[in-house]
Amino acid sequence: MRFIFLFCVTCLWAEESKVVVLGGGVGALSSSLYLARAGLEPVVVVGPQPGGLLTQSHAIQNWPGEMQITGHDLVEKMRAQAELNGAKLVEEEVTKVDFSKRPYQITTRTLEDHVEKQYSAQHVIIAMGTAPNHLGIPGELGPDGYWGKGVTNCAICDGNLYEDARVGVVGGGDAAVLEALYLANIAKEVHVFVRKKEFRAVEKKRLQTLLETKNVKVHFETTVSAVIGDGEKVTALALQTKNKKWKIPVDGLFLAIGSTPNSKLLQGAVELDKQGYVVLKNGQETSRSGVYAIGDIVEHSFSQAISAAGDGAKAALQAQQAISDGAAPKEKSAVAEKKAEGPKVLEIGSLEAFEKALKESDVPVLVDFYAAWCGPCRQISPRIDKSADQLAGQVKFLKVNVDRVRGLSHKFNIRAMPTAILFHPDGRVLEQKIGADEILKMLKRLEEEQAR
Repeated sequence: MRFIFLFCVTCLWAEESKVVVLGGGVGALSSSLYLARAGLEPVVVVGPQPGGLLTQSHAIQNWPGEMQITGHDLVEKMRAQAELNGAKLVEEEVTKVDFSKRPYQITTRTLEDHVEKQYSAQHVIIAMGTAPNHLGIPGELGPDGYWGKGVTNCAICDGNLYEDARVGVVGGGDAAVLEALYLANIAKEVHVFVRKKEFRAVEKKRLQTLLETKNVKVHFETTVSAVIGDGEKVTALALQTKNKKWKIPVDGLFLAIGSTPNSKLLQGAVELDKQGYVVLKNGQETSRSGVYAIGDIVEHSFSQAISAAGDGAKAALQAQQAISDGAAPKEKSAVAEKKAEGPKVLEIGSLEAFEKALKESDVPVLVDFYAAWCGPCRQISPRIDKSADQLAGQVKFLKVNVDRVRGLSHKFNIRAMPTAILFHPDGRVLEQKIGADEILKMLKRLEEEQAR
């Protein structure tokens, strides 16, 4: 009897679904919309970057029906539409998959407190995209590195923090050209470091524009060998050519050196090619029956949002056709349920408003520096609201949009999103945390201290 009891507890632990979608970008959201409208109530594991890399784009001009729209706004529209039709989006990341037998098993963990969860499904759609590459040099990553303190991989995301500064861009392809051109409109100087004798960019007109831009200097046959800083921010780069080594002062470094498919946990589960991309066998179906793959994790010739969305629709239709349980689709309400409003966190619109709010507070003040295009910022926003409610009267909560109040981001040397700073009522900085994980740890600690 004891064995049977344990077996049943395990069964209850795994949430069963007809289809589980792994990813939160436009491909995943397109799949979830089609599945939801078919009454299949898909579970969508959005991952650590809700919305995917598209949220980093400030101006999309080639999406059908939109003359121009930000990546963040487009994703939010798609997300709302999917949820309205019945898709269940969960803020978790996949840690393990088991496709050895049906129902397939997916293990996840919550982004906030890393609680392990499990889902089972007859069909799975993989939409986990790619991750940007790194240089692997001293001063880039790790506890002594400057990632998030001046080293980044997205000019669209962090470029506005480097107004009138000196920045470097590493790369020789179209992505590097785009990053450098974007930064040239913001920074005082842009240095582009190309490892080879020439660019490999395909867009020749755009490349010519870059080469003619006055505040851009291109360094061919040059590699960045180390990132140098003062412990808080980037101050210089160590460079190397065949014949010499030297240093150049910069305030930030932007990487544009390609990406790698997020397929490590899929090894042995589905067939991958030599580069780690998922191999398709029948439409969007992989080597495993009932498991489909879409977007950048499959297609590395055309990394476009529209192609990922098309893949998503096709995979959803394939899964829908394959499901033969005979259940009639459930009707979906045409009106989404209103969510309860979270606690108010004061939005700061100017340096003067910040100083006034700080001066009037007799408790510590936590300031959330965020941006509309920042996926992790959206991820932790509900958690910050929750803390503001729990710590009411003990900690005052403010939020600052860095794109609107640049003076504050410059004053406190904000170099990456999200960043949270805890101030003493007298204005002293008590601590500063960068990144969702570190901010969540700080919030949890503050709550625990208050509970004592």
